[in-house]
Amino acid sequence: MADPPVAEAKRRHHAAKSGLAGRTSFNAPPRSKMKLWKGATLAFMLCGAALSAVLLRNMTTLGQIRANTKHPQTPSANHSKSTSRTLSNSSSTKSRAETSAMGGPRRRARSTDDMSSLLSEFTLMFQSFTESELQHVVGALLDRKRRRSRLDQSRRTKRARRPKPCSVRELKLTVSELGLGYESNETMLLRYCSGKCIGHRNNYDITMEHMMRTGFKKRGRKDKVSNGPCCRPTAFEEDFSFLDDNYKYRTIQNLSAKNCGCV
Repeated sequence: MADPPVAEAKRRHHAAKSGLAGRTSFNAPPRSKMKLWKGATLAFMLCGAALSAVLLRNMTTLGQIRANTKHPQTPSANHSKSTSRTLSNSSSTKSRAETSAMGGPRRRARSTDDMSSLLSEFTLMFQSFTESELQHVVGALLDRKRRRSRLDQSRRTKRARRPKPCSVRELKLTVSELGLGYESNETMLLRYCSGKCIGHRNNYDITMEHMMRTGFKKRGRKDKVSNGPCCRPTAFEEDFSFLDDNYKYRTIQNLSAKNCGCV
């Protein structure tokens, strides 16, 4: 006969093995995964059916209230209505007293016959689907989502590639980064021109573009000409003065753009 500690250890080991055997592996076969998809889809459909049933019931109640407001009652009906209202007030007072004695108001139970029949119909319809049909439905939904995402991405790309008009831009940098041969760590705000001038092309630009493709080659020329207006400064800022690394004052003219245009 085994000692009590040994028997207890064997019992725990057997229980642990049984628990591991009862768990479901994450690397389940495709059939198990499809059962999982099927169960999840069934749950979503049941929730949607329940919500639609509740909304339908509320809309029916609202329609009855509107119908009562559209058709007023006769004086005799009003008299009977006042009598019934008095009786209902007394009964409601009595019911409130009873509910307060019982510990507070309670919600009225709703009939679930219609909802149960609707849910049963959805359940039967869903159980008639095969795994291949479910795979087809899920694949179609995923393809639709991918197409919509690609369409949105292409629209964003087109908006990003839309040419910007000619305008003044700004950039902060040091004097040594200007490329003019000066050495100084003094910073400045450089204003420059950038953008497209497609809307400012004239007949000269169109002709030059055609000549660069075919005309100059037929004539045996290799001239390089501009076939469109350029975004250039039309006015400059005031002269820029600074102190270089050799402690000398320098002045630069026509450095920063004030206005830009297509020329």
